[in-house]
Amino acid sequence: MIQKNTPPASPDMNNEFEDEDMIYVGEVEEVIEAYDTENIEDEDSVEEDLPEKGDAICVFNGHKRGSVFCGSLTKNGKLAATGDEEDKAYVWNTSSGEIILDCTGHTDSIIFAEFNHDESYLATGDMSGMIQVWTLANKELRTYHIGDATWMKWHPAANVLFAGCVNGEVHMWKIPDENYKVFPGYGHRTETGAIFPDGKRIAVGYEDGTIRIIDLKTKSVLLILSPIGHSSTITTLDCHSDNNLLLSSSVDGKTILSASNTGKIISVLQNLINDERNNILTTDEDAGSNEGNGDSNWVETAAFCKNPTFQVAATGTVNGEIFIWDISKQLLRQKIEQESGISKLLWKGNTHILFSAGLDGFLRCFDGRSGQCIRSFTGHTADILDLYISENGEKALTTSDDSTARIFDISSLS
Repeated sequence: MIQKNTPPASPDMNNEFEDEDMIYVGEVEEVIEAYDTENIEDEDSVEEDLPEKGDAICVFNGHKRGSVFCGSLTKNGKLAATGDEEDKAYVWNTSSGEIILDCTGHTDSIIFAEFNHDESYLATGDMSGMIQVWTLANKELRTYHIGDATWMKWHPAANVLFAGCVNGEVHMWKIPDENYKVFPGYGHRTETGAIFPDGKRIAVGYEDGTIRIIDLKTKSVLLILSPIGHSSTITTLDCHSDNNLLLSSSVDGKTILSASNTGKIISVLQNLINDERNNILTTDEDAGSNEGNGDSNWVETAAFCKNPTFQVAATGTVNGEIFIWDISKQLLRQKIEQESGISKLLWKGNTHILFSAGLDGFLRCFDGRSGQCIRSFTGHTADILDLYISENGEKALTTSDDSTARIFDISSLS
């Protein structure tokens, strides 16, 4: 998976989960006065250093330095939450950039900042495993600690929060009741998780290529998809709206379509190491050097289209290729060459419009039917690390290595 330049760091769901360097208030005026008198001559240069807007309708500069790793939007797109490698997370207004909530207290890089399904809570989580859950109405805070974390996710319809750990455990909380469950690991790091649309099960991917399907009501492992299909780290998972089909990709270069109810492999859609169907053949020399790991190219992001009349899935690689797959026929419809690697792909709602976050700083929009690039959005000066689209389809949020988060108006694209 793409490394983000951080130092290593140490249906009724609701019924089922029952210092010395600090500046104190009295010193604030002294600090402001000293700053004003000693640094007033630098104001012009600071203004000049502010990033350009490009195509963005709002640029958030609250993250003063370092990469901004993650972000999310409220359903109407009016508020954003973002987190960075400097242990900072904020909630801010997407029109003015005004900070609404400063999520203080984290001690490591923030890898998760997301609103729950009804926007009553915000959860922020860092790499050390500190998770903070904020009540947005009155800014109350709950804090949880687990081992070094790899991913976090809200349930789509209940106040249930999940987190995966380096030690392979998956933690689950019912908020605010404090009911808590740990699904034990088995010696391998968990890399990603995806909740099925009906909210009854979660698919968890591990570093050895295994995928486990867990029942959230009985809290039991229903199925283990062992490394017969994948042989290396699972990079991305997505669940189809039929609550059966599972799309998985791995560092081994494979993208596999499976039946989560039986564990059967329906199709190996692609094998980036040696796949004649996609014309992605490596030379003998390249194949030899990549044997056993497939680390020259792999799918970093994959997503089913939610349009019931357009049954496709998209996969995006670290080398900058986008593939559009016909799910019913398990055939390639489109291959798109992008000028840079891809960190994330998202379909806009249930439309055929596909957004691609590029490692060259461009946000691109494609027609999934034709593969045509409809528009490119500019502004970022470094890799885009995360992408989020508001539920109303009007705004896209991007976060980047350039220390900014940006809001783009996508309301006209449909």
